[in-house]
Amino acid sequence: MVAQIFTNANCFDTVSVNLGDTFVIKLRDEPGEHLYSKEEPVAETVWKMETGEGLKLLREQFTPDIPDTKTIPGIHEWEYEAVKPGTWDVEGTYTIFRFGGERKFKLTVKVV
Repeated sequence: MVAQIFTNANCFDTVSVNLGDTFVIKLRDEPGEHLYSKEEPVAETVWKMETGEGLKLLREQFTPDIPDTKTIPGIHEWEYEAVKPGTWDVEGTYTIFRFGGERKFKLTVKVV
């Protein structure tokens, strides 16, 4: 059972999750952003997530707004399990190739 779902509205929040519970982070993603990269353009999701050792990634999935497309915006999901008590950060970086700069996502998770 998924205990909680977090979105961009939760950016920089601190939340509590019970040991053994799972939670999902859902963020907008635009694979087409890579087409503006100075490197070899690829159609892949832009968000890169990192977590503390107390959180285990169970699933990562991108669902485009239009099925069977590779560069259309959509929802990127990460499902984590709380595997170790403590306070852990989930930090994401989204590179904006088109205009330069980046977006950040951070969620502090207290596993109790």
